[in-house]
Amino acid sequence: MPSDRCGFGTSIVRTISTMRALLLLTLVLALPFVSAVAQTTVTPGSFGFSNGVHPTFDFIFEGTDVKYVESYWRDELKKISHEVSNKKEVTGAGALLPQVSPDTVRVQVKAEQRKGSPLLTAHVAIFTTAGYIGPNSDAKVYAAATAFVQQHSTALRRQLAQQELTEAEKGLARLRSDLANLQREKERAESSIEKSKQRGAEAVVDQERAKVELDDLTKRIDAQRNEVASAPSEEGTKELNALLKEQTRTLEKSRKAMELEHDMKKKVEDLTFAIKKNVEDQGRKQDEIARQEVLVNTLREKLAAIY
Repeated sequence: MPSDRCGFGTSIVRTISTMRALLLLTLVLALPFVSAVAQTTVTPGSFGFSNGVHPTFDFIFEGTDVKYVESYWRDELKKISHEVSNKKEVTGAGALLPQVSPDTVRVQVKAEQRKGSPLLTAHVAIFTTAGYIGPNSDAKVYAAATAFVQQHSTALRRQLAQQELTEAEKGLARLRSDLANLQREKERAESSIEKSKQRGAEAVVDQERAKVELDDLTKRIDAQRNEVASAPSEEGTKELNALLKEQTRTLEKSRKAMELEHDMKKKVEDLTFAIKKNVEDQGRKQDEIARQEVLVNTLREKLAAIY
């Protein structure tokens, strides 16, 4: 008995430990989803560029990569800079930012993304004749620089959100096209069933007609055989052979009609099964469309909220 109690107690402890481990694992797995939220405003920071560590204006993005973000900034800096390079980071030299400085400035941009992370941080440093702009710079200058980075970060967010929405809308269009194709296939199958039933019914009529013809031919052949047997003649034999040939042709027509009836029944069965599967596929496709519509509406709201 003591050993049983000990085993029971050990089992409870193990169960509790397992539950705790599962709870901890759930919390750990949920953590990235809680924290993986892109920001909407620029925040101050610092980053080690190729020419040293400088104060930066940082912005966190999701759903993109280093190449895309740096390419966006490179294209934008080309519009306002004397020269743009991207050897170690994107650098716009001789950039005109009159809202920040009456003189030209240097803008440095570096995108940073940890392996496996959905988030990416864009570090933007702005160098003026007074040095790198940071929280300790002149308040108006700092606000203007922040606004500059915020404007472009928001534009990039809208661009990314628009691309995401466009892809979702294309996916929705594909799903609707798939559903339309399934509906057309069902209509074609239903039409084919009706035609197959009609051909099957005609085949039955042909069999009945052939049976009547065969019954008549059998009687005529028997009579002609008796006539040839009682009074042989070349003309009588010729007529008998003609009747036998006609009987063979009628038997072939009857056989083909029977095969056609069988084939049409089989075709109707196959098409009926195909329609049943088609209806199931349509149901699944409609569910996919409903989910995709929710996604599209969510992405539209997301895009509308970025301004």
